[in-house]
Amino acid sequence: MKRSRIRIRRDAFRHRHRPAGATGKSKKSTGPVLLVGSVETCPDLEYASGFRAPDPVVFLRTREKDVLVVPPLEFGRALRRRKAIEVLTPERVGVPAGKRRQMSEWVTRLLRREGIRRVGVPSTFPHGIAVRVERAGVRVRVLEGDVFPERAVKSAEEVRKISAAQQAAVIAMRAAVNVVAQSTVDANGYLRIRGARLTVEHLRETIAKALLDQHCFCREPIVAAGAAAADPHEAGTGPLRAREAIVVDIFPQHLEYGYWGDLTRTVARGAPSPAIRRMYHAVRAAQTAALGCVRAGVACRTVHRAAADEFSRRGFATRTQDGRPEGFIHGTGHGVGLSIHESPSVSQNETRLRSGHVITVEPGLYYPGVGGVRIEDTVVVTSTGWRYLAPCEKRFEV
Repeated sequence: MKRSRIRIRRDAFRHRHRPAGATGKSKKSTGPVLLVGSVETCPDLEYASGFRAPDPVVFLRTREKDVLVVPPLEFGRALRRRKAIEVLTPERVGVPAGKRRQMSEWVTRLLRREGIRRVGVPSTFPHGIAVRVERAGVRVRVLEGDVFPERAVKSAEEVRKISAAQQAAVIAMRAAVNVVAQSTVDANGYLRIRGARLTVEHLRETIAKALLDQHCFCREPIVAAGAAAADPHEAGTGPLRAREAIVVDIFPQHLEYGYWGDLTRTVARGAPSPAIRRMYHAVRAAQTAALGCVRAGVACRTVHRAAADEFSRRGFATRTQDGRPEGFIHGTGHGVGLSIHESPSVSQNETRLRSGHVITVEPGLYYPGVGGVRIEDTVVVTSTGWRYLAPCEKRFEV
């Protein structure tokens, strides 16, 4: 059998498309854009179509219109979206009955129906479908960067939805910190609550219940204590001890809106070691310095540099020891929206903040054998500075 030559090209140009629900004149499109996925795999799809798809769907944007292909059982719900969009089913784009479970058939039939011979796709586009599209005679180009760069600037309605998730994170954080504060310390240094050892799993359950009461969910909040907290993404496990720093990172997604929040606090029950206390105060100071730089027009690297410089002034080096990085080993923050991590990245880059960006500011210090400390808030950038989406107390020794 002859092997087909698949040529999936990568576009280096900057592309712009109108956002969902935009008013006024849209920017000139650079060509059709194709998305395939669900709310979990392709947040751009929800942004562009306004439709929350639990199962895979197909979205096509051309100069003239937006088209959404959904399973028959979703057809009525998709039609009720307020956004002007043509809604179709696989049958209506000509997919034969025996092939209606094949997403590649949905795509190729739609492109044929619309007369599309060249289409742009995100870098995360399913490779198998891209191959089938090329075999059908359509040129596929991988778009560089964000498919919808304007998605980074949030509307007032989007800020409201992110704020709802962030407020849920605050409520859950207060519940978790209160459990730690109410615990007692046994003769072996373990924390106890209602006669039993307080564990990471207990705190996660407390967080989960509080979030569900606010219509939010967090798959695996971080509750990392002691030496385990030296790894920024260590989820944590087992009993909690007195005098150790406990990093609690809660990142809920709102079950109705689909937007995320992000919040981290570090707490200790009982007096921590001088080294940990010094780390905590340095992180507080670094966050204050970084927030002091946040406003529209400021480069992201300026915000990151403010935090890094504060750590350097306080004697906290970032380096690699025995092949493992330690110190301030990640960026200062990231955008939050329909994804928990999205543009802009608040790190060593020249991207400039804009009014309406929603970002985290989360400096941290991590030293193997000692532990870690991180403090994180999610804020919206304004022309003159920033504001909390949902303020939360910063209590260390509880």
